Amino acid sequence: MKPIREEKASYLVCSNCGKKIKVSKTKTKAYTITRKIEHSPKEKLEVTEIRPRRALTDEEREELEDSYGDMLEQMDVD
Repeated sequence: MKPIREEKASYLVCSNCGKKIKVSKTKTKAYTITRKIEHSPKEKLEVTEIRPRRALTDEEREELEDSYGDMLEQMDVD
């Protein structure tokens, strides 16, 4: 069963048959997984955030292709 969210409600969906079961708020806690990471106080935990990259313009894409092509040509010469 895979959790999905539709229209502000959570459902569990079977990956084989596609059957949906609505999950109530009380049942949601039963499906929550919490893991504790053991570390010493000297160690710092770093939280990283993944940000979506902006799409390249056609001009930027062409410049990258040209620079990669030039780099590959130089590698072939050496």
